[in-house]
Amino acid sequence: MAQFQPNQFQPDQSSENASVRSTLGQIDSTATANRVNRTHRVVRERARTLKDRRSRIRSLYVPLAIFSTLLIAICTAVWSIFDQYEIEPNGNPVASAQIFVFLLWSVPVSAALMAIIWFRQSRAAAEGDFGE
Repeated sequence: MAQFQPNQFQPDQSSENASVRSTLGQIDSTATANRVNRTHRVVRERARTLKDRRSRIRSLYVPLAIFSTLLIAICTAVWSIFDQYEIEPNGNPVASAQIFVFLLWSVPVSAALMAIIWFRQSRAAAEGDFGE
């Protein structure tokens, strides 16, 4: 049985390899100190930007958990109020607490929408995107 030789299926490229090596040997591949320093500065700035973004996102986890808990509590309260409606003899619910239910629902939702808009505008102002 014949042994496998890695180069047996490839054409002889020794002359091409020699010319490529000689050409690469003539190219000046050293980088100037200014270019290296600028590259390091750009890389450090990008790393700092990513670190700031990551810490900003992590800082939003606690408010998100608090808001989610409050939203669940508010939905439970609204559901329990709907569950406690009295029904008149003709089958219609008593509408004495409807304004309370409306306020209980609309005030937190309005506050949440205002907070989202305020957060987006402050973030856009911090990033310098005033037109969006």
